Amino acid sequence: MVAELNKYLRRELDVWSLPTVLLGFLLLVPLFTVAIGLGDTGPKWDHLKSTVLSGYVFNTLLLVILVTTLATLFAVPAAWVISVFEFPGHRVFAWVLILPLAIPTYVSAFVYFQFTEAAIPLLVKIRNVWGIEVFQCAEIALRYGLLTILMASVLYPYIYISVRASFSQQRQRLIEAAHTLGHGLWSVFFSVALPLARPALVGGGSLVVMEVINDYGAVHFFGVPTLTEGIFRTWFGLGDLSSALRLAGLIMLVVFTILFFERAERGRARYADPGHRSKTRTLRKLSGLQGALAAGLCLIPLTLGFLFPTGQLVIWAYRSWGKVFRTEFAMHLANSFMLAIVAALVLTFIALLFSYSVKLHPVRWLKSVTAISALGYSAPGAVVAVGVMVVIGSLDRMIASVGDGAFMLSGSLLVIGFAYCVRFLAVSLQPVNGGMSRICGSLDEASRSLGRGKLATLWHINIPLLRGTLVAAFTLVFVDILKELPLTMILRPANFETMATTAFSLAKEGRIHECAVPSLILLAAGGLGLVTIHRLILTPQR
Repeated sequence: MVAELNKYLRRELDVWSLPTVLLGFLLLVPLFTVAIGLGDTGPKWDHLKSTVLSGYVFNTLLLVILVTTLATLFAVPAAWVISVFEFPGHRVFAWVLILPLAIPTYVSAFVYFQFTEAAIPLLVKIRNVWGIEVFQCAEIALRYGLLTILMASVLYPYIYISVRASFSQQRQRLIEAAHTLGHGLWSVFFSVALPLARPALVGGGSLVVMEVINDYGAVHFFGVPTLTEGIFRTWFGLGDLSSALRLAGLIMLVVFTILFFERAERGRARYADPGHRSKTRTLRKLSGLQGALAAGLCLIPLTLGFLFPTGQLVIWAYRSWGKVFRTEFAMHLANSFMLAIVAALVLTFIALLFSYSVKLHPVRWLKSVTAISALGYSAPGAVVAVGVMVVIGSLDRMIASVGDGAFMLSGSLLVIGFAYCVRFLAVSLQPVNGGMSRICGSLDEASRSLGRGKLATLWHINIPLLRGTLVAAFTLVFVDILKELPLTMILRPANFETMATTAFSLAKEGRIHECAVPSLILLAAGGLGLVTIHRLILTPQR
């Protein structure tokens, strides 16, 4: 038995699979650390539990419910009218409705926060007329309402994309059968189309939920303490890393529970079969008032999520660009691009290594290792940052115990680069895996039969065929790293600023107009990511 196991390991663990396994487990160490941290109790944990923990949980759940509900109300009707009707502006709305994804939630928060200042006279009047308690309720309702609107208007495309794809793939004959039974289009929507789209709705909604839990910038700006905000307050405010680690573990447990139920929901939904569509659906033309109503239904979330924030940022940038473009800003811009480019290159290389290793050894355990190593993308950035910091802190103590302590990993770019690899591996791995699966295995066999080794086959056969996919993977990772805020804020070296931290710092200092310039740079990067996703999904690889 032992001899057979050794023989199997020697056959499967080579210069490709062994680094994949080791690197995969290395990327999982911070998540394991956070999971283990659920059992730790920091010196101030009892105080947190008795005072603010319930508030963190309540605010997080309330935001999740409000934002997911409103995002669904934005996304589902828009996806239905785009999939069923043809009206003025139909083709334009079909693709511009995803543009709000280009705007980070904290950037949108900079714009919407001005409404809280504009409402101060009204709030003062409410206090004078109805008293302090009514004033406090009105102020809280205003903050939570604005935060819900801005987050839902930015995040609804996750649901829109999933549900629209489901509506477009539903069988025409089911819709026709409902019509013959006397159902109108909206009756068909509620009785046939929406139930069939439930798995897509759950999948898109779960992404919205995870983005709400992950958010730090918007909730901090509006003063709504959530679990992610609690990590920052516990760690940097109270100096209690153990309690912050336990909070991170709680968040990770919630997120993985959501993922489990989302996968279970999709796994049971066998009836939604898009592979046997009877015929292409004919769009029903709308004109006049009906066409205007359909266009308005699409215009509302687009305006709230993209047109209004972008227009306001452009106005602010025009007024303040002269104050921003200085040597310091150029250095922050260079920091952002340098960090994002290097990390994106490393992650693209890791994704290529993982995908090629699985292609060479298509065994279940190796596929599982590569899939599990990409779980970091499901965890919020603050959670990953806490796990990485605990691991790096332990390494620093080990280094100090055997040396003079002159070399420390904490506070270096290596740490933040490692954290980006943990957090964003899935972003590069998914497109590379998809591209690698489309390359015919006979090409590799022909190459090796001509005397080329595995490395030469990868270099001369696979990489040229994957050129477009690798560029797409690099671009997606580059954009995500450029926009990442909580992880960067926690792990960045001293006096090291990126576009995301610069925009957030300027907004916190009250220099709201000046934060528009770095915010527009992030918005442009997000637009680049959307174009890449569009080409990756809709343009076939050659």
